[in-house]
Amino acid sequence: AVGAGAEKKRSKRIILRQRQRQASVGIEDPSTTMPEGTGGGRGRGRGLSRGRGRGRSRRGGRGGGGGNNGNKGGDSTTPTKASSKGNNDSKKPNEQTPTKAPRVDPIEEKMRLMGDQDVLIAFGPFIRAGNQDAVRVHQQYLSNNKQIEFINNARQFLIGQERRANETKPILPVEAKTVAEIEAAHGNNNSTQNNAPHDVMQPNLPTLPPGLLTPQKLPSLPPGLTSPQRQQQQPQQPQHHQGGIQNNNNMLRAMPVGLGHNTNVLPPGPPPGMPPGMGLPPPQNNTVSQINRPPGMPPPMRPTAAPVATEPMSSLPKPSSSILPAPTPAPVLPPKESKTEPDTTPAVKTPAKPTKQWRIQTRCEEQPGRLFANDMPAASFNLAAASQNKPTSLIARTRSELTARWVLPLPYLRNRAIRRFEELKNAAEESKVTRPPPQNLTIRDALKTLTVGLFRRGAMDNGASSSIVSKEILCADSKDGPDKDYFFNIDQRTDTVFGTVPFYAPRTPGNVVFRLYFEDEPHVTLACGPCIEVVPNDSDYDSVLRFILSNFKSKKTNGMSSLSALATVFEMFKPRRTNANFNDAGRMAWGCVCEARKVVEQAAQKFVNQKEEIEERLEAIKIKEELPDLKSLNVSGGDNETKKEEDENDDTDAKNDAVMKDKFTNERKWREMQHAYSSILQAVVSNKYIHLLMKRDLLSTMRLEYELWCPLCDAFAPIPFVKTKFEASKMPGNVSAFPYPAGKDHYQMCRSSKEEMQQTMLGFVPQVDNVGEIARGGKKGRDFFLDLSSAMNEMYTNEYAVSEKVWRRREQVRAAIEQVMSNSREFPPGTKVAVFGSSANGFGSPNSDLDLCLSIPASAADFTNDGKGVEAMTNLASKFTAAGMRDVNTERLTARIPIVKFNVPYNDNGTEILVECDLSLQNPLALLNTSLLRTYATISPMSCVLASIIKRWAKSRDINNPSKHTLSSYGYVLMLTYFLKNARRGDGNPILPNLQWVDPQWAQNPTNPYREIAAKPKSPQTLVAHPTLENYVVNSYFYRQGLEGLQKYCADNNGPSTIGVLLASFFHYFAYTFDYKKHVVSLGNKLVEKEVKAEEDGWSVYKSGLAIEDPFELFYDVAHVVKANNFLHIKKEFALAYSKIANEAQSKRDIITGKELIDMICEPVSQDEGRD
Repeated sequence: AVGAGAEKKRSKRIILRQRQRQASVGIEDPSTTMPEGTGGGRGRGRGLSRGRGRGRSRRGGRGGGGGNNGNKGGDSTTPTKASSKGNNDSKKPNEQTPTKAPRVDPIEEKMRLMGDQDVLIAFGPFIRAGNQDAVRVHQQYLSNNKQIEFINNARQFLIGQERRANETKPILPVEAKTVAEIEAAHGNNNSTQNNAPHDVMQPNLPTLPPGLLTPQKLPSLPPGLTSPQRQQQQPQQPQHHQGGIQNNNNMLRAMPVGLGHNTNVLPPGPPPGMPPGMGLPPPQNNTVSQINRPPGMPPPMRPTAAPVATEPMSSLPKPSSSILPAPTPAPVLPPKESKTEPDTTPAVKTPAKPTKQWRIQTRCEEQPGRLFANDMPAASFNLAAASQNKPTSLIARTRSELTARWVLPLPYLRNRAIRRFEELKNAAEESKVTRPPPQNLTIRDALKTLTVGLFRRGAMDNGASSSIVSKEILCADSKDGPDKDYFFNIDQRTDTVFGTVPFYAPRTPGNVVFRLYFEDEPHVTLACGPCIEVVPNDSDYDSVLRFILSNFKSKKTNGMSSLSALATVFEMFKPRRTNANFNDAGRMAWGCVCEARKVVEQAAQKFVNQKEEIEERLEAIKIKEELPDLKSLNVSGGDNETKKEEDENDDTDAKNDAVMKDKFTNERKWREMQHAYSSILQAVVSNKYIHLLMKRDLLSTMRLEYELWCPLCDAFAPIPFVKTKFEASKMPGNVSAFPYPAGKDHYQMCRSSKEEMQQTMLGFVPQVDNVGEIARGGKKGRDFFLDLSSAMNEMYTNEYAVSEKVWRRREQVRAAIEQVMSNSREFPPGTKVAVFGSSANGFGSPNSDLDLCLSIPASAADFTNDGKGVEAMTNLASKFTAAGMRDVNTERLTARIPIVKFNVPYNDNGTEILVECDLSLQNPLALLNTSLLRTYATISPMSCVLASIIKRWAKSRDINNPSKHTLSSYGYVLMLTYFLKNARRGDGNPILPNLQWVDPQWAQNPTNPYREIAAKPKSPQTLVAHPTLENYVVNSYFYRQGLEGLQKYCADNNGPSTIGVLLASFFHYFAYTFDYKKHVVSLGNKLVEKEVKAEEDGWSVYKSGLAIEDPFELFYDVAHVVKANNFLHIKKEFALAYSKIANEAQSKRDIITGKELIDMICEPVSQDEGRD
């Protein structure tokens, strides 16, 4: 009986809810009539709980009272359920009222659809702005701590603000222009001044009486406001209503009456308070919709959907000409009653999957728009802060409020909208679709799919799939309510569109950036914001680690992002109060470590399984290759069988390549997983505050784990504390087997296990002791490096120093080539032949090839752009043959920089010598690099000696061949220069000054301390256009005059044993010290992070290998040819060279000579040591 009664009550509640929903939309249903005597339902007041009073037993009984300060329920004056809204003026039972429900207030409906977080985001700025009502609501919450009541009060406050704002808004609906009118109005923007650049994409304004827009009447008005008198003189505009909600979406986009098309109303130039030249308006000065709102913040509500594009206004003149073909007339469809816009996209056939398009316009200087994070511009436009050594990045707490403010020029949006229209039109014509492209273009069409995204700094791609969160400015229509567009408006003073989008900072720490792009063209970056450093506070670590733990347990990804986030938290853990309680955060941290081990264990099992599968596939291919073919069995199947056999061989090769690719991919993923886990251990071991977060026994276990990690092998050694080899090889293994407390014997056991693995994988045990300790190890160490330095100087003098005779020979060859070029008359007058590269920069040898280039005068700069250059080079090659030059090769004439290779015979006292020459066309940056390195060689001859030994070592060890995906000689010279400018003398000054940043006054008289300039000078003499890239300017400045002071400064560094110590330190630095994962080899004035290069120049942030920035072409990675396996081999060779020096310096037997040590270091690589 009890169950039947409960079911009956439940059915009754369901029926009552259905009737209430029908009544709310005005549906009359005779079947819903309730019999006489049925009471009203429980009233739902505006408090926190449902009212409990039942209605009186009459037709139209009184509803129950609301709960917790809510109004009491209204009287049921209809046969339906009692109204949930309180009403003190209840009607008499016998009164008759219409059964249709009252119209829903659109503002209350939109506020009801807003989520709690959106309400808090919109309410927060009012508190900061000091609004008395908002402060009163917030103080009430602080006193009673009732969160639900606080959110409801904040929602009611926002409703009132929105109503007051709407009372002052001018009613200016946007009328759309047809494509033909756009084409006619802007087909020739340069021919007349009437075609203002903002006419295309700004909303159409009504025709106003003459004299209304006189400039004399407007200066007294605040920007963005309109006088009531002028509003009264406007012709009435039609109002669009839809479903009871006034559809005034575009009235926020319309320019205020009083501005119109008259650009002389407001003073020219950027708005006050903005950096000069930016042209970025403050939102609070230009938008009508922000009345009674805090300045600089988005409105608490987002406007509703735009109406369907209507016919153009009859008052506009008909277009007389068009830059595009006039579209065929199409019937004008009436606006639909639905809240979604009609789909005007033509149904085209799905094209083939395009190739991946890399992100372009990565540098802020190349981007058409601007993007601010909490009003802070990008670092490229924050030069004032950079020159004063102030931070150019924004620091934010996790989950703190962020505001992205974007600006785009209207001409750019106009051109893009017309281009997209052309693309749709062409697609419709090609697919023969009867549905035409859209016939009207408005500002909403131009902003369609415009998106602001929050990305991890250095993310390779734009788009929703790569972002942390992305928000389109014009949100798609929703079935549950009106549109929720983010705020935007038009500024006629700067001819731009601007807007704001609210965000929250991520839950995990790290560097993030805002990006502006179109979702349908995500590879084109329109604007980038400044770097936002998300740093947790002491009270945030618990929630941050809890979030990472939930990500681990969700298992939605492979866990790499969670591993990286955990390592970042441990690395950044630096509490402000050492007595803070981190017990909860500590438990979360240890839980994350345990989950991280599970992720690594699963990856290890997957690696083993795929490895076994790949080995089986390779074995099957090998067996198939060993089977005898038809020819060996004297069996012939004719031409068809031969062709079939060739196809099978090709198929076998393709399968073999695919298997090897899978093998390398499997090894790479497993290596990256181990590297990510080692980053967690390294962060824990190196953080001196970590004991405040984790217990000592747990830290002891993690320190022992880190002792098993070898960065040269990119692998963990077997655990020495387990019984079987199978358990020892498991990764991460049974961590409960690690002893506590850990003593010296336990650490020695881990080191012994690692050394055994190194001997197996590397062929030697790396020596990691610091070179300074070895050099200071008594007389034996000093004598060792003294002998090594003497041998290096002697070898350079005998084998690498370029004599005057060699310089004379190179000059004669250069002059002969220039004579042939001049006689050919193929090049403009004034063209010269210049020498660059190792033959001229001082870091070469007498046997270096002669690299030359044709330097075209500035007056004939277009010679290389219109194809004449390649044709002239081809004709010149034939002249070389006629002039007696040999082996002329023109295969590389089609390269980015055309090159002709040939040999020039030279008579050296009766002996013919062939000088190898490479002649390129117009390579000014190569000449610039040569001049820079030549200046380094001039002030520091010691660097030439070091470079000669390093190049000798690299060539001998087979790691100096870009064609085999290893590093070039130029790359090794840049690495040496980077090392010398960062190495310090005893007084703290660098061993080699940075010529691109050294202070000229200090360079003329080098005294303590060393000084650098804040910014490079920019002048017509220093700024050089890139020879192949448009709109890219190279700053060619470096200090090159008055070198006597720098020569004396560098000579003081060259002690008797300095060169030997520096050679050993160079190998040690790039084997163990340099962080290849985070940093870039750069000759800049500060440490360059790989994330920055990935963000600005599109480099791969996931590439854990070597990256070298060119000194002048900052976007170019000199080491981009180096593959991952080859990088590991290069790093191994650095460690091997240093280990040979350290082992010999510390050896108890007789020390070998310096020359013998150089020969040992530069021992040619054997076939057994070759890479796979």
